[in-house]
Amino acid sequence: MMENKREAILDAATDVFSKYGFYGAKMEDIAKKAGIGKGTIYGYFESKETLFYEMIKHGIEKYEKGLDIALEEEGPLDDKLYALCIFHGKYLNRYIDISQILITEKEVLSKELTWDIVEEKIKLFNRVEKVVEESIQREELRQDLDPKLAATIIIGSISQFYRHKICFEKEKYKGINPKNLVDTFLQGLK
Repeated sequence: MMENKREAILDAATDVFSKYGFYGAKMEDIAKKAGIGKGTIYGYFESKETLFYEMIKHGIEKYEKGLDIALEEEGPLDDKLYALCIFHGKYLNRYIDISQILITEKEVLSKELTWDIVEEKIKLFNRVEKVVEESIQREELRQDLDPKLAATIIIGSISQFYRHKICFEKEKYKGINPKNLVDTFLQGLK
């Protein structure tokens, strides 16, 4: 029950911080969105800053879990990459406004939280690099492929692809089909 309430607060905080930014968000609005009293939030989080940090960490944990599920997909590399793309699009759709807050309101981030984000990006990179290495060993990819470079291309391309589709083309993530993106990874540009 307590964990469900904490989760509800974090989900409500994501919605409210996304809509109003860190400085515009009010604890009253978060409490109302979570269906609880404002004082209840302080039973779980000592301040607005703490709630914001925990919300970011919670989002990172969700990404890590989703990444693992996508990359543990049975089958060939293209199935794993497709699952990763679908997950990333869904995640980005949910957290796009939070990522904008992290860019525009940088002073909100503590050094600790900034380092947590960097560490998670390193884990993401290492996880994708490992999948590439395993695919080279299974001869799904060419033997002379640089796994670090391939992981960089995959991660960067997925991020840019979805950011462009969601932010600039205003597409709903459910309508985005990453099949051509995955085909381009695997077939190359030539």
